[in-house]
Amino acid sequence: MLYHYPSYCDSFRCIAGKCTDNCCIGWEIDIDSDTLAYYQSITGDLGQRLRQNISEGCFVLTENERCPFLNSHNLCDIYTELGEEHLCQICTDHPRYYEWFGAVKEGGIGLCCEEAARIILSEDMVLTEKEIPDEESGGCDPELYGVLLAARDCMIEHLQNSSFPASVCAMLDFAEELQSRIDNDDFTLPAFERVSQAENADLRGMLNIFQTLEPIDERWQPYIRHCAELAEVIPPMPPEHVPYLRRIAVYFLFRYFMKGVFDGEILSRVKLAAVSTYMIGFLWRCGLYENASYSFADMVQTAKNYSKEVEYSAENLDTLADAFYDVPCFRTPQICGAFEC
Repeated sequence: MLYHYPSYCDSFRCIAGKCTDNCCIGWEIDIDSDTLAYYQSITGDLGQRLRQNISEGCFVLTENERCPFLNSHNLCDIYTELGEEHLCQICTDHPRYYEWFGAVKEGGIGLCCEEAARIILSEDMVLTEKEIPDEESGGCDPELYGVLLAARDCMIEHLQNSSFPASVCAMLDFAEELQSRIDNDDFTLPAFERVSQAENADLRGMLNIFQTLEPIDERWQPYIRHCAELAEVIPPMPPEHVPYLRRIAVYFLFRYFMKGVFDGEILSRVKLAAVSTYMIGFLWRCGLYENASYSFADMVQTAKNYSKEVEYSAENLDTLADAFYDVPCFRTPQICGAFEC
């Protein structure tokens, strides 16, 4: 089968102790069935620890939200005692993600990881492919897959090479029309052009929705509330942020858009890309307003934190998907207005 992925994935390496975060703290870690069965077969002290610290297929976090197998040196006891090959699938893959479309597999690295975020912000996405051994994969509608793949290629091309943020607004108009066509079993691509007129943005309405999301880090909601208080005074988007915002939009589009082949839903996923790009840019502007020395490293941390709170909670993604249809501040003209203010 074919494996499609951004070429920058090849340069990703976990930076381990150099990382300011830890992917073994604060996450609910599901254990895949094969690994769970193996852990249940382990004898001795480690086997006893495994059985005591696993409940309903997940590791039971400590009071400090740490994985129970993360030791005082921030090293994994399972890795140390059983070897890398016996980590559960999530721990093996993270921060990589994968999706399967019949004879095609796609993958990338997630923005929630500090080092992955640095790479994503630093390099334009260039897609590459290679042959890999066949893997078990469900089927998909080949006609819908073909039109969505062409649509994604078109949107990424414009995001990378056309003026910004006009390309984001044209992308939203394109997605509105494409969704309408798909809903009517018309699998032809519309023109990629700006159609709608920007309207006054309701930034406070947007921020209110983000404040209702289930927090992973208890500091996140107070941080969003604080930034909301700065909304009227922060400066516009500085030109030097544009290349980074383009890359974030492309990241979200690549990661989520093709999931529409399974349910025919593409507009909310394009809005996720647009709104996430806007929100991360807004948070960067808040950081720059309060700290003149706000650096690229700070931008990486902010993007990573947003990703952890939004992307890595299925509940939060579902809440946003509903809001993109039901809440007026997420209409395409209002989103475009937010970018242009």
